[in-house]
Amino acid sequence: MGLASVALAADVSDPFIKEVLIIGTKEQKQTLPGSGIQIGVEELRKQSYTDLNQIVSSVPGVYVREEDGYGLRPNIGIRGATAERSQKVTLLEDGVLIAPAPYSAPAAYYITNAARLYAVEVLKGPSAIQSGPHTVGGTINLITRPVPSENFAEIDLTAGSDGYRKVAGAVGYAEENVGVLLEAFSYGSDGFKKLNSGAETGFIRNDVNLKLRWQPDTTLPQIVTLKIGFADEDADETYLGLTDADFEVQPERRYSASQLDHFQSDHKQIHLNHSITFDADLELVTKIYANQYHRSWNKLDGFIDGPKIQDVLLSPSAYLSAYRVLQGTQDSTIGDFTDLTIDVTDNDREYTSNGIQFDLSKSLTALGLEHNIKMGLRYHEDDVRRRHQTRSYLMRSGVMTSDEISRPFKTNNYAQTEAVALSISDDITWADWTVNIGVRYEDIEGSVDDKLSGSLLKNSQSVISPGIGMHKKINDKLGLLAGVYRGFSPSGPGKSGADSEESVNLEYGLRYTSDNLSGELIVFESNYDNLLGRCRASDSNCQVGQEFSGGNVEVSGVEVTGQGKYELTNALVFSSQFNYTYSKSTFKSSFFSQFSQWGLVTEGDEVPYIPTHVGRWQIGLESDRWALDLALKYQHRMRERPGGGDVKSDLHTDDLTTVDVTGTWFVHESFDVRLSIRNLTDESVIVSHRPYGARPNLPRQVLAQVKYRF
Repeated sequence: MGLASVALAADVSDPFIKEVLIIGTKEQKQTLPGSGIQIGVEELRKQSYTDLNQIVSSVPGVYVREEDGYGLRPNIGIRGATAERSQKVTLLEDGVLIAPAPYSAPAAYYITNAARLYAVEVLKGPSAIQSGPHTVGGTINLITRPVPSENFAEIDLTAGSDGYRKVAGAVGYAEENVGVLLEAFSYGSDGFKKLNSGAETGFIRNDVNLKLRWQPDTTLPQIVTLKIGFADEDADETYLGLTDADFEVQPERRYSASQLDHFQSDHKQIHLNHSITFDADLELVTKIYANQYHRSWNKLDGFIDGPKIQDVLLSPSAYLSAYRVLQGTQDSTIGDFTDLTIDVTDNDREYTSNGIQFDLSKSLTALGLEHNIKMGLRYHEDDVRRRHQTRSYLMRSGVMTSDEISRPFKTNNYAQTEAVALSISDDITWADWTVNIGVRYEDIEGSVDDKLSGSLLKNSQSVISPGIGMHKKINDKLGLLAGVYRGFSPSGPGKSGADSEESVNLEYGLRYTSDNLSGELIVFESNYDNLLGRCRASDSNCQVGQEFSGGNVEVSGVEVTGQGKYELTNALVFSSQFNYTYSKSTFKSSFFSQFSQWGLVTEGDEVPYIPTHVGRWQIGLESDRWALDLALKYQHRMRERPGGGDVKSDLHTDDLTTVDVTGTWFVHESFDVRLSIRNLTDESVIVSHRPYGARPNLPRQVLAQVKYRF
């Protein structure tokens, strides 16, 4: 069963949970023809993470690149697919696409707040092609709390280091045919980084969600679920990091040139689900969804006519004046040869994402074989409007002052995509064999209207992605699994310089399941025909959204996961979870790319930001009155530019080892008290040099939480 909790398996009878699950029940997971992981409600509650990075770190094959320490904008990759803004992973909320514009602008600047999660599913094998559009790595399905079957109310209060606070509440009401769930929470921090001025560098997030469920009295069983949500964020977050030398002295420092950096966003969603059961073996689920997202990120983007920030931070002695301006220790100079006027760009973007999807499932027996057929049809449209306005400032005695010069837009464009996707799969069961045969078809039409150049670019893409997976039951506990499928990640709308990213993905391994112990050993290999890199605002010498081809790339590795639970006494239970991933990546050709993350590539070079080793081990003790959990996480240093040999010989992140400890006291059945210590050893290392300069992980954080259920 992987990491799926018993509680989640028991809740599969809940109509809402049943509608949004991809993997399914405990029994279905045992014979799943491909690799997939469920993280259930009990596992999520053990550590009470509000950081999605920390949650998915318990899944083998998943790579995470830290950026802000709090996971505000997670960078998640799967099996070699780039972690950059999680853009190569299909992100779902309750089975519905949730990234702001998954086709037109796949960078996940918005993602479901982790504090709302009831369960998480991660699919990496052939089953990933059911969702799309980004199937080169896999799919993450974020499942929110279902409408309750009985009345309840709860409140959750947390306080901790660096002014961290969380206030959350939920109310549920249920009658025979009607149910209501209202959730609201707010969490934030004063931030752990320090500006010279002493100004805060924290954030605040708010989230309100309403779910309504209606089961009408009709001949055929039907369920209607309406979900309405609003979320916003206000964060003093920056792209600017530090030089390595400054990091060694004070890793939590922020340069004065980031003092105006500020992120604001709001997200609105409305999702309508309808399910109808025609008989015990035939069910149709219809999902209609609409999402709107707006963000404004006012942030340092360099100098108006000076050196690039990346160059300054890598070689501060060669750009001493620019380096001191960033620090705030020298005033901006303006001259014929060097202009150290500071560029602060408001990256303003508006997104919409709408669609309708139909999921039909039919079970039948034919020719002595049991079939579970699933058909999916989705019409989707999304768009993004980018208006990036430059504003210029002069550093004066450590304070940034506007020079009152009107600057032009850097970017002003509108991109939109329409996509039709059709998928069909058949789980065929015969004796000890389960075989899944599936295929996905996507037809994509996109365009970009550049308001600055007056150009209108259009493109169309279509792809057929087949896949096959199998599971052979060796005995009641042990099974063999294998699968192969074609992965796909579409190029952006209007892009003609780079083809879509495609891959052939192979996996095989063993799965063991018993009453107290379960685990998987998986070998995977992903062969990319055309690895794509996308330009971001922090990249040099390219336009935002511009795509570059990295040619053929091979990523292979081994995944190991296991969990066990043992009753030490009648009143004491010991549990353990372990996962480990080994990865190896290789560029298969030599080339030079204008994409700043690649540059000069030699055949045999390793791909940036893929750690060789990633692992996590969690152990726990639980009684009727208390619980104690300890999680040890390790991520090997990552290369940040293509290369070979010793990673330390070039730009790289550091090894990161953290220990999280959580103790819970069950005061009575309705009242819990929890004390958590994140990063117990207070290890501080460089977790990234992107976007600009060395960035630290979250330092030691102490959290006290009380939770009461009425």
